[in-house]
Amino acid sequence: MLKSVGRISAKFPTRICLTPLTKRFYQLPIGSRKIVPVYPPVQTEPAVKNATLLQKLSEIDLKENLDTDGWRFNLIDKNKKDCIRAGDIIRIVYNKEKCSYDNFIGYILSVDRKERIQDASVLLRNQISKVMVEVRVPLFSPLVERVDILKRADGSRKRNKHYYIRGTKLDVGNLESKLRKK
Repeated sequence: MLKSVGRISAKFPTRICLTPLTKRFYQLPIGSRKIVPVYPPVQTEPAVKNATLLQKLSEIDLKENLDTDGWRFNLIDKNKKDCIRAGDIIRIVYNKEKCSYDNFIGYILSVDRKERIQDASVLLRNQISKVMVEVRVPLFSPLVERVDILKRADGSRKRNKHYYIRGTKLDVGNLESKLRKK
């Protein structure tokens, strides 16, 4: 048996609901609703092709323009004996024809090796006229003429990043005066 019952509500218009003896397994539409279409996922094959193309172009740019001799790549290659590590003291010599920067001597806090080799950089720290200075130098910049390794790390600090020396007794002093004394 079905029974007819009328409901009155302030929000919804008056309608008649039939209460069946069995349970209902469907939903009655109450009003107009926006139907959101669901599309299939986009295929990612073109993005993979672009990534490999970008890698190939960056390698060509590296070999032909940025590092023709290969000495910059050897500086950041961990497998090479002459690579730079955190704790080394180096001098960055800039090309005087291209820029007016002074040469910078600094203690390496970190060597940032990126996914693309061209983006590799070094974070240097030194004390200049009683002020601590940190400089991030991109190694593959055309402004950098050469990088001289002045002193190797003694191996007492076995970390890849030496950020913890800031403001402690381990902090670097004036490196130029220390190197002149020796």
